[in-house]
Amino acid sequence: MKAGVLVKAVAVASLAVATVSWSPGRAGAEKYFSKTGKVYTWDFAADTLEHRPANSIALGGTWKVLADSADTARTATRFLRQAEDDDGVAYHYLRFTKPTLNDLDVSVRFRIVSGEIDPTVGILFQVDRKGTSGYLVRVSGKSGELIFHYLLYGKRRDVRTAAIEPIEPLTWHTMSLSRRGSVLRASLDGKERMMVRDERYSRGTVGLWTENDTVADFADLAVTAR
Repeated sequence: MKAGVLVKAVAVASLAVATVSWSPGRAGAEKYFSKTGKVYTWDFAADTLEHRPANSIALGGTWKVLADSADTARTATRFLRQAEDDDGVAYHYLRFTKPTLNDLDVSVRFRIVSGEIDPTVGILFQVDRKGTSGYLVRVSGKSGELIFHYLLYGKRRDVRTAAIEPIEPLTWHTMSLSRRGSVLRASLDGKERMMVRDERYSRGTVGLWTENDTVADFADLAVTAR
């Protein structure tokens, strides 16, 4: 595996925000972070095709909003694809610059289109402004595991793993995560797979992740402030 190279770029698209009922969170947090219960969604419906979403920074890879006319099971026909499979970069990830959240729930649908080295997709959360430190939970098709990491100055460290069923190519799955204080939980397709206690990071933004030659699609990203 070659060392990761960070390549930064910003493109313009749109971020759809939906708000539900909320109640006050921790004292003083309202000044700087989202109200409890506020929901942020990315369905890419208003985005320009072939461009990256708004308020995002790509660090490696080629990220484009595409239309999926064959996805008849969903009303939303847009998705985000990481399409680069031969740039020699180990990690490709896209980080949204807002919102910044403490406790949260986050979920995304994903499907692996192709990948031979290690078909991998993941969710980043509690990522710092530089995009180099935070948490990562990813699915590894090579090892058949859900893996919890933390990133420290761009270097990845393992925390915990959990065995999962094989991830079939071109099949949609759902990954979801939650954080309440030091307790972090990770689920795949509605089934909780692991619980981790970790206090390294307490706030930050979210993002999406692939590795090596993995081409993958993401849809219906949703984040709720807790």
